[in-house]
Amino acid sequence: MNSTHNTQNGAGCADCHEPHPGHPESCAKCHGGGSGVATQNPDASRKCDKCHGLTHPNDIQVRLAPQHFGNMTASINNSTYRASYLSSNYIGNCRKCHNPHDPTTAMAANAEWAGSGHGDVLAGARTRYEFKTRGSYEPVNKTFQYYCVRCHTSTGYIRFVTSGFTDIRPFAGPGYPVVQNYPVKVAAGAAQPADAPSPDKSKEVTACDVCHDNGAGRAYNWATRTVPAYRGYYNFSSSNSSPTVKLNDKVTVYPNLNDSNVCIPCHSGRGVGTMIKDAQAAGMDFSNTTAPGAHDRAAATLIFETGGYEFPGRNYVPTRFLHGSIGVANTRGTGNAGPCVTCHMKTATPHGFEPVAKDGAGKISAILSTACAHCHTGDPVQLTSTVLQTEKDGYAAAIAMLNVLKTDSTLPVNPLNPSRSKVRPLANKNSDYNAAFPGGGANTMGAFFNSSLLQNDPGAFAHNHQYVKRLIYDSMDWLNNGVLDDDVEAAINNATLAVNSSTGKVSLSNPIMGGYYVPAQPATTPYAALLDPVKQAAINYLLGGPGGGRP
Repeated sequence: MNSTHNTQNGAGCADCHEPHPGHPESCAKCHGGGSGVATQNPDASRKCDKCHGLTHPNDIQVRLAPQHFGNMTASINNSTYRASYLSSNYIGNCRKCHNPHDPTTAMAANAEWAGSGHGDVLAGARTRYEFKTRGSYEPVNKTFQYYCVRCHTSTGYIRFVTSGFTDIRPFAGPGYPVVQNYPVKVAAGAAQPADAPSPDKSKEVTACDVCHDNGAGRAYNWATRTVPAYRGYYNFSSSNSSPTVKLNDKVTVYPNLNDSNVCIPCHSGRGVGTMIKDAQAAGMDFSNTTAPGAHDRAAATLIFETGGYEFPGRNYVPTRFLHGSIGVANTRGTGNAGPCVTCHMKTATPHGFEPVAKDGAGKISAILSTACAHCHTGDPVQLTSTVLQTEKDGYAAAIAMLNVLKTDSTLPVNPLNPSRSKVRPLANKNSDYNAAFPGGGANTMGAFFNSSLLQNDPGAFAHNHQYVKRLIYDSMDWLNNGVLDDDVEAAINNATLAVNSSTGKVSLSNPIMGGYYVPAQPATTPYAALLDPVKQAAINYLLGGPGGGRP
C-alpha cells in the first residue's frame, strides 16, 4: 500500500499475479482449494518485464538506473564489458534486491549500495577480467589456478560460502557454456595469454543476496546470510623458478565474528607474510623467483595480525588494541555483529559501508560510525575527524617514503628496471630479491610484500594502527641497509628520488590518497622542497616525532 506501485497507480496485485476473473478461487496454490490459476512467482515468470527493462525506454531503470543492464553501453575503453545488476544469473530474480510487495521502502538502501564499491559496475574489480571464468575445479586447498570467481562475482561468492569454502568453479548464466581461464606454462619472458571470452557477456557486482539471505534464497527480508567462521588457504607456486616452490594445504583460521563472517572471505587477501618464511624453509631461490602477493583490501589480515611479513626477532603484538573484539561478546557495549559490520554499518547510511564522511577534497570531515565512541572518548585522545585525517596523512606519507626506499637512485639505467627498484626484474618475468642485500632475499621480499599489502588497504591506519606502523618501520629499516638497526629516521631524511630511466623524471606517488606528492618532473633541486614535508609527516607518524623510536 505504501509503495509507488500503489501510490502512483503503477501496478496492483492482478498486474503481477494475473488471476482469472474468479479471483478468490485462483489463489489455491498458496491458500488451498479452488483452481489455482494465479501466477505464484511473477518474478521468475518475468512479469516485471511488463513494465521494466530495455523494451521500456521511458522506464526509471533505463532513464535513471541503466546500471541494471550491462548492454546499455558496448564496452569500457572499447575493450571491456561493464558489469550490471541484471547479469544473466539474475534475470527473473529482481527479488535479490527488491521486495516485490514493497519495492519502494528500501530504495534509499539500494541507492547507498549502488554508490559503494560493491555496486560499482565500472570498477576494475568487476570488469578487468572475465571473473566468472577465473575459477578452478581443483580442490581449494591444493589448486594454483585462479579462484577470483569467489569474490569478484555474486554467484561465485554464494557458492563458495555455502559449500564450506570449497566451491571455486567457474560458471556462466543459464544456457551458456562455461569457459575456464587459468595460468598456463609459457616460455621464459612470455606473457600469459588473454582470457578466453565467455559467451555470457554479463558481469556481476556484489549484489544484495551476497550479504542477505532468508534461508530460502530471497534477500529482501534483509536477514544476514549465515556464514561460518572463515577457514582459508593461501596457495602459491613459484612456477618459473628452480627449484619450484609450492605452498598449499595450510589453513588459516579466522575467529567466529557472527554477521562479519560475511566479509572475511573477500577481505582476507590472497597471501600472507608467513608464506615467505615457508618458501624460505622450502628452499626458494630468492635470486630468481616470483613472489606471493596480498591482493587488495585485506583488512582482516591486519585486524587479526595474520597478514604482514614479520621480521625475525621483532615484536608485533600491539600494546593497546581492541579492534578485533569490536562487536564480539558485546565488548564495551559494541554488540555481537563483529568488527566489520559494527564499524562500517553502524551509521545512518549503513549500505554505503563508510565509517567516515569526506569533503570534496577527499579529507575526513566527520565520523559516521557510532562504534568509535564506545572506546575513543578521551582515551587517550578524543577521536575526531581531524585526528583521523592526521593519522591518514601520516600513513600516506609513511607508505610513500617506503616506496622511495624500495628504490636506489644510484642503480644504472636498465629497461627492465626503469624505476630502479632494489628488487631487480629479470627477463623471464621473475625477480632477484637478493640483489640489494645478498642472502637477505626473504626479508627484502617481505618488505615489498608489506608495501603492497598496506598501500592496497587505505584504511589500514585505522584497522590496526600500531601493527601497521611496525610493519612499515621494520620494512624501511631493512630496505635502508639490509640490517635491522633502527635507523629509520636517518633513512627517511637521507632518501632521494630515483630518476625513472624511461622518462628521465622523478615522482613520488601517493597511493593512499590518490595523485602525487611530487608530480613527475625533471630531477632538479626544487623537488626536494616538496619531498621534505612528506619526510617530516612520515617521521611524525612512525616515530612520534624526531628522535623517537620504533612504534
